[in-house]
Amino acid sequence: MPRKWKFHPHDESLVKQLCHQLSVSPLTAQVLIARGYLDKEAALNFLNPSLMDLHDPELLPGIPAGACRIVAAIEAGRQITIYGDYDVDGMTATSILWRCMKLAGANVLYYIPSRQDEGYGLNCEAIKEFHKQDPNQLIITVDCGITSVEEAKLAKELGLELIITDHHQMAESLPDAACLIHPRLPESEYPFGELCGAGVALKLAWAISTRLGDGTKASPIMKKFLLSSVGLAALGTVADVVPLLDENRVIVRYGLISLIENGSPGIKALLKVAEIDGKKRLESDDIGFAIAPRLNAAGRLGQARLAVELLTTDQEDRAEQLAKYLDQLNKNRRTVERRIFKQAKEMVEANQEWMDGGALVLSHHDWNPGIIGIVASRIAEQFEKPTIMISVNQETRIGQGSGRTFANFDLHSGL
Repeated sequence: MPRKWKFHPHDESLVKQLCHQLSVSPLTAQVLIARGYLDKEAALNFLNPSLMDLHDPELLPGIPAGACRIVAAIEAGRQITIYGDYDVDGMTATSILWRCMKLAGANVLYYIPSRQDEGYGLNCEAIKEFHKQDPNQLIITVDCGITSVEEAKLAKELGLELIITDHHQMAESLPDAACLIHPRLPESEYPFGELCGAGVALKLAWAISTRLGDGTKASPIMKKFLLSSVGLAALGTVADVVPLLDENRVIVRYGLISLIENGSPGIKALLKVAEIDGKKRLESDDIGFAIAPRLNAAGRLGQARLAVELLTTDQEDRAEQLAKYLDQLNKNRRTVERRIFKQAKEMVEANQEWMDGGALVLSHHDWNPGIIGIVASRIAEQFEKPTIMISVNQETRIGQGSGRTFANFDLHSGL
């Protein structure tokens, strides 16, 4: 169905003034004004963000305490396990922290849960296994955990030290972990609350690197690492579709440059299979439509750990092998996605009375739970309704679902 566009009213005199001050077209000036950038200084700050615009990581709730705990664990030689997520944001956040700690000489591993078998976020079985392996280890979540109340309770009962880093919507109760790191914690005064998981991980890595340096500045090696990690944070930022404002805009602007200039063997291999390795300058679309889908395909089809390996390996041959495999997974994902979309669309069209409801809820036993989120987005747009799609396991009769909203409806509250 065609979209209905509504044009924001504008002040012609203000448009002319900004055109003159910035030497931009009237259309560009009109867009800037519609977004709230009404004068030259504000508009220039938006158009030309600087790395100096990044906020001090020490301001982010939980980072001072969390960074100190992590440095203490590194210095004590304790095992550290990074518990990630299986989407691009989680993969890049995991990669940033893992590389940071490896450079610091830490005994560090990463764990990515299976989307099909374990689902999103912390789970109790994994926590029990961590305790069994090493009850003295430190667990750090990235891009998940802020709603894991029961899981944090279990970790505390077992004596596992747990640090949660996340950016997602919080529930009424917060988990009782050793440390919570989140830009929007209650009473937070952090200037920007819309960082993605990789953005939070970048800030935590920055704080760790500072403490491993002279207390105010990171060592040259860690500073170089941080600059290269802006590229990984940009991947997570674009892929997670957080607002490209404030710090996120800075991260993406410089991250796109970093991916070309400081790209790891895995990034270079990804650019090659995506056929964009010859570009002198990357755009956000290159992440959204070329790089991210290949990484996400690994998570959707149960191979997220391989994507993290790709992003962290220093071996060019292994990187090339992994990139080709992820490229094939992405082709398989597109085939499965087309089939599920066709089935879901036919379901709705065969039941026109469903269109009288406020939302669509569809289920099928043969749908891949890793793909239904993408299809739910397409169905929501096709039929202009919030959509939930559920993959039901025929043996257990348990369903895994994924939902997408439409027209700014608050799906979280609606559920």
